[in-house]
Amino acid sequence: METKEKRGAYLIFESGGYALAVRLEQIERVWEKSDLGFSGEVIDFGSILGVRDEELRYCLEVKSKGELRRVLVSKIEPIKDLQLAVWLDFPKIMRNKRNEMIEGFFFDGSRMISLIDLERVAWERVR
Repeated sequence: METKEKRGAYLIFESGGYALAVRLEQIERVWEKSDLGFSGEVIDFGSILGVRDEELRYCLEVKSKGELRRVLVSKIEPIKDLQLAVWLDFPKIMRNKRNEMIEGFFFDGSRMISLIDLERVAWERVR
């Protein structure tokens, strides 16, 4: 069942062919990749999922584990509240270290959207 804590604003993006959502408060800034004017590490979010993304167009600056991290994604959508979407908990029997960042799934009537908790992403494994 959908709980009150799942309500709120989400940024939905695509990476590696997957539709993903993060809570808006975890996003600091969004850039088009062509506008990037900084140096430092940038991570292809598809590499976290184990897939390669060919068209990386946007950079998300996200807050995770007390640090700002920059990740590249292929597509972003307008901010949504998803309160009408059906919430599905991640199956406990399938939970392991590699998928602990997935809180569960929203079904909006046409697709499944994985809710990602950026605090649980194993950034050190992405290098």
